[in-house]
Formats: sequence, C-alpha cells, structure tokens
Amino acid sequence: MTGVDTRKLRLAAWAIILCGFFSLSALVAPAPVAAQVLDHIEIVETPTAAEIHIVFNARALYLRHTPSQQGDLIRLFLDFPDLDRSFRFPRELASSPPSDLVPKFTVTFPDQGTNGLSIRFAKPVQFRVSQRDIRSSSRIVISVKLERPALPHEVEAPPATPPDARGPKLSFEVPPFSPGMNVETYAEDLMKLGRKALNVGENEKALQIFNALLNLPPNKQSQAAQEWVGVARQRSREYEKAKTEYELYLKLYPEGEDAVRVRQRLASLQEPISQLAQAKTARPAKKIDEMRFYGSVYSYYYGGYSQTETTDKVANTTTNRSSHDQSLSQTAFDVTGRYRKDEYDNKLVMRGTQSYDLLATTDIRRNISRLRALYYEHASQDSYFIRVGRQPGNTGGVLDFRFDGAWVRYVAVPQFFNVNLIAGQPRQFSLTSNFVPDDPRNFRADLKRYFYGVNVDIGPIGQAWNSNLYFINQMVNGVVDRRAVGTELRYAANGKNAFGLIDYDVSYNVLNVAMLNGTWVTEGTTYTLLVDHRRTPYLQTSNALFGTPNATLQTINSTNESLLREQAKAVTATSDLFLIGALHAVSTDWQLGGDFRYNKISGTGQTNCLVILPGTTTLFINPNAQTDAACSLQAQPGSGSILTYTAQVIGAKFPFENTTFVANASYITSPAYRAQSLTINSLARLGPQLQIDGFVLLYHQKDSFDVDLYRATPTIRMNYRFFDDWTFEASGGYEKTLTNSPQQKDSTARQFFFFGLRRDFS
Repeated sequence: MTGVDTRKLRLAAWAIILCGFFSLSALVAPAPVAAQVLDHIEIVETPTAAEIHIVFNARALYLRHTPSQQGDLIRLFLDFPDLDRSFRFPRELASSPPSDLVPKFTVTFPDQGTNGLSIRFAKPVQFRVSQRDIRSSSRIVISVKLERPALPHEVEAPPATPPDARGPKLSFEVPPFSPGMNVETYAEDLMKLGRKALNVGENEKALQIFNALLNLPPNKQSQAAQEWVGVARQRSREYEKAKTEYELYLKLYPEGEDAVRVRQRLASLQEPISQLAQAKTARPAKKIDEMRFYGSVYSYYYGGYSQTETTDKVANTTTNRSSHDQSLSQTAFDVTGRYRKDEYDNKLVMRGTQSYDLLATTDIRRNISRLRALYYEHASQDSYFIRVGRQPGNTGGVLDFRFDGAWVRYVAVPQFFNVNLIAGQPRQFSLTSNFVPDDPRNFRADLKRYFYGVNVDIGPIGQAWNSNLYFINQMVNGVVDRRAVGTELRYAANGKNAFGLIDYDVSYNVLNVAMLNGTWVTEGTTYTLLVDHRRTPYLQTSNALFGTPNATLQTINSTNESLLREQAKAVTATSDLFLIGALHAVSTDWQLGGDFRYNKISGTGQTNCLVILPGTTTLFINPNAQTDAACSLQAQPGSGSILTYTAQVIGAKFPFENTTFVANASYITSPAYRAQSLTINSLARLGPQLQIDGFVLLYHQKDSFDVDLYRATPTIRMNYRFFDDWTFEASGGYEKTLTNSPQQKDSTARQFFFFGLRRDFS
C-alpha cells in the first residue's frame, strides 16, 4: 500500500470514528431545527453524458440558469413553494463524488441572495440543465458532455483524405456559442469546420464539432450532422457507436437519397463489428479491484444580535431591548466508502449533523443530532441493485424525505426495463414538537407505521422517452394510511425537457398529484412551464391526528378508522400552482427574464372535534364541541389567489471580468397583502481560489390591516479555497426592519454572521 493510500485510509478511519461519535451523541430529546433542504449528490453515467443529480428534500421548482451551456460556474435559480420563505435556509455544502467522467465540483446552497444554488467546477464543461422526479422532493440534473478516447484500433477504418503537409496547421477547436448569436449561422459554420476536420483526418475533433452542432436547437444542418457524426465515429473505429448513430438517423429521416446512402454505410459496418467482437473474445475481461473513501467534514459557527425599539402610539411610550438571538455551532460529515471488484460495486454511505445551541437553557434544547443516512448498497452491473439502511426516500411513490428499509432492483432488460421492490418505515412522522426524525435513537424497527411497494422503470423509448409506474401501500396498526398508484413520464430531446407525474390514492379515491413541468430551449431563449395540482399535505389517514389532542400512532386502529378517515379528508387542503417564465439572451453578456406565478391553497372543511376516551385509544366526537374553546368545528379559509410577477436581469463580466450580476424585481398581490421586492447580487471570482459575493435585499409589504413593513438587508460573503481541498467561508450582514401600524411602530436592527472550515477528501 502506498503512502497516499495509507493517508487516505487513516483519514477514512477518522471520518468513521467521527460518524460514530456524532451518531451516538445527544441522547436526550432533541429540539427541532430548520429542515435540511439539500440532500445529496449522485453521478450517473449515460451513453453520451455524465449526469450530476442534485437531490433535494423539498419540492424545488427550476426557473432558469446561467450561463447557457458552457462554463466553470453554474448558477441555478429555484423556488420552493412548500417552504416558508420568511426563514433563511440553513447553509449547505456538498462536494463531488470521485469520478473520471467530470471535473471536481462543489455545490453551495443557498446561493447568495437567492433560493438557488451554485456549482463550481475545477475547469469549464459543456452542460445542459433539466428537472426530474417531483413529488414532495425534486432533483436537478446537470448533464455534462463526456470526452472519451477512441476504442483500440483492431480494424482498419474507411480511408480519409490525408492532410496537406504544405499548408498551415488548422485549428479545429469548437468556437463558443454566445447568447444572441444566430443559431443557423453558427450551425453552418460548425458544419464547414467539421467537414474540414474529417478531410484532414482529425476524426476526434470532427466528432466534437458535430456533437456540438447536434446539441443546438433543431436547424437546417441537424440532418446532415446526424450522418456525419456517424462517419466520424466510424473513422475513429467506434463501430458500435457509429451503428447507433446511423440507426438513429434512419429513425429520424427514413426517406430520401441520403437515407439510402446511410443504409449503405450501416451495412458496411457489419464485417468490422464482427471482427472486433471476435478480437475482444480472445482477450481477458478487464479486471477491476479498487477501494476508495471520499466525502467531506465541515464545522461552522452562526451568530446574531438584534436591537428593537417599540413605540406605542396610543400610550405614547417607547421601549428598547437588545438580545443575543443566535449562537450555534454545527458540524457535519458526509462519508462514502466504495469497493469495486470486476462487475460488482459496493458502497457504505454515512451522513449526519451535530448542532450545539449555545443559547439554550437546558440540554433538551441544546443538542440536536441527525443521522441523515446510514446505508449499504451492492450492485452487479446490468443485473441487480440492493440498498439497505437509512436512505433517501421520494422514490417509487415514497413521500417521506428518508426511510429505514430496503430497496431492491432487478434489471430485466439492460438499459430498458427494471423492476424495483421497496419497503420500510418512514422517518418523518411525529406529533411531538421536540422530535427530530433523523435522530440516531430512532434507528430501530418500529412497525406501527410501515410501507411496501413495487415499481418499474421503462425506457429509454425512441431515444427520448422513459417512465416509471408504481404501486405503494402504507399501513399504521393494520389501518391503511395511504394506498396509491402513480406514473412518471419524462421526455428529453432537441432542447426540450418535460416531466409529468400522476399520483392517485385508490383507498380514498382521491387524486393526490397531477403535474407537468417542462423547459424548452430555442434560439437564445429558454421557456419554463409548470402546472401543478396536489393535496397538501398528501392525503394520509395519519393527517387526522394533528387535530386531535394527546393523539399518538396508537390512536390509529380499526375502531377509530372511519372517524379518522373522515377527519383526514377534512383537514387536508388542495394546492394549485401555475408558473410560466422565459429567459432571453439580448447580447453576448446580458440576459433578460421573467415569470408569472399563480398560487392558491384551498381552505379546509368543517372538522369533527375528536376526543380520546381516558385510559384507552378509542376516539369519539366531543359532545361539548360547540362550547369547547380548545376545539373548533369551523372551516379554515384558504389563501385566495396569490399572483407574483418577477423580472430578472443577468449580466456576465459586469462590472468586472469574472463577475456575475443578477437583479430581481417582484410584485406580489394576494387578498392578505401587497408586496414589492428588489434584490441585487454580484458574485466576483478573484482567481481560482477566492470568491466574494455581495447581496442587497429591499422589501416592502402592506397588509389588509394597514400595517406597513419595510426591510433592507445588505450581506457580503467570502469563500477561500486552499491546499486544494480546504475551504474557509465567512459571511456577515445587517438587516433593518421598520413596521408601522395605526397603533404601534417598531424598528429592529439585526447583525448576523457565520464562519467555518470545510475539508473535502477523495
């Protein structure tokens, strides 16, 4: 074992020890903390790209991103319709798993001044952005173009015209596509450049050029480029891939003289493919035997102070008070051990956080320990996959953020049809305010509430479509909590990405979710659409317990089933969301965008006032409900129609080189209030190691009670990376809030900051 391997092994050992320490600490009842929004990152290989899956614990709506398709820093603008926007999201960081497919990268959430995130690569990449898997969570997918060497040259390729040794050496680098350029002109230039590269034998360069052309929106050169990318593959002796390209051409363009020529090219590949297959069988399969440990550990401190002046206009008195309102230390770890041997792949994953509230007065509220993941997975390439332990949910109809259980996949038809079985216990349900669902103490078998289900993955179909069909059954003490069927349908091709989802509860005969989300990239413009109808929260029998005093999961039983089901339907509201937006490149460095959003949450119906019979788990309707102040039979009003209009300006190289400028202006109108906001954000990279981010928020709101609120929040953040894998980050801000009503005037000033260190290892 080399010195480097020894150091990595020691580091991994210490990381595992830290995992155990954090997981077993905080054995007293923990206090609630802000939910973690960013869950984890995966890298998935496809035939043409490496997909970076950024998975969230909440429903995230993709709005837009910058730059359009190439760069080393990607900024994504998101929205989280199910989360309270009045609270700051906790700081979350993630680093890339080791991969030979994409450069190293780091993910920061939230991005300064937005609810989005930023992804910083070690070097520029070509990419495209899409969104998938929207249930109660979402995943943003960054598809990075693969750069691969040609296959071994066992067989001679069709001859190419030799280069002219007397002429000057030509450059075949793909020219960048800048926002505002004409797609047809750019595509025509790429076609000429690619043909020249083929003529002088630069097959790899030609392949890069034709792939860049095919990544553009459909244009006059698309058909020819599909043929010539096959020719480039063939001349690079990538015969199987050339066959795939020619077959795709014939599916897209089956008629005409060009199709006849492509069929001839396809027929000419049969012999070299056979020869190559015979040559490969004579060689032993490549052996893989490697072990790697990678992940990150970080520790941050958060502090804050506030001063408030309150003036009572009626009594003509003024009160001043100051407070130290935040002092929190948080440490987190994310460690993966991976062992691969030939076609087998094994992983052990551990993620967790430990928070220490220095302002808490008792240990009950001081320590919060979260074991977010602890699972083992084993897979055989193109055969099966098994994962057991605490793992991310939101798959195959599972609604909870994570669960303790098992997920088994059988690959019936490689690259086309998979069967998945899933079962376990949700880790998100409790009626106790001090409950932390990921606390290590809850890592146990408790089958009061459990689920099982089956789902199948189908596709890709026609190079663009794929889908998932699922059935899930969730039980509590022998009573159906949720029983649903659903389907997901995805489409991705030619600049268009779409995702649809339907979830129907067959026990309640209720549509839980119906949604469609899509983006369309055309010449210089990206369009975004979302139509979403859903129960909020999802309809489950256990929803009824939140309105029942002293209720526990034991309260759900066959005796109470009919009352609870009626109550659950009454207290579960319906949410409707419609969003349409666009982002247009007006020049090389500037983009203008905007969106319109309609959101409405229905009211809840009149509910029963349920009481538990003392000393039992039996429910009955409170006979004194009309006079019992603690119980209400009143229906709750809905939010009414909330309309949001947003305009956005994104500028590159402004005001300096390596600077991104973003400005957002929003107007919100609803039955309860009117609001306007303006945010200005400038992110500057001063060399490869230092990044400085400045942000200003201006906000005004006037509600239906004639209360005016004004808020201004300037913030600055610094990020410095050193020794390649260490990062120091610090931020400081000031928030001034003025509230003025007919009876009272409040003025609050707050200073807040954080700083900390992060270590990424691989």
